[in-house]
Amino acid sequence: MAEKRGNPAWQKGESANPNGRPKGKTNATTEAVKSYYLDLLNGNLDNIQLWLNQTASVDPKGALDFLIKLSPFVIPKQTSTEMTIDSPLNIIIPPKKEE
Repeated sequence: MAEKRGNPAWQKGESANPNGRPKGKTNATTEAVKSYYLDLLNGNLDNIQLWLNQTASVDPKGALDFLIKLSPFVIPKQTSTEMTIDSPLNIIIPPKKEE
């Protein structure tokens, strides 16, 4: 059986730093990498267009695949929301579930 990690006196959900990074906030390294990546993309927009055109002339599917893979870095991802419509005038939207 695998040994339990962390302090064995802690219960599930406890932490040595309960006031640590809030949920959903990325760490500084992730923010820096995203910033450098964005700078790289912005500095190569003309090249990216050229590469896309070259790829599309030989492999249109590959060019489309490239755009699809690049899009999450540019377009925010959608999140789904569950709704219950009680009547035309009373819409109930449940709060987001904690992850």
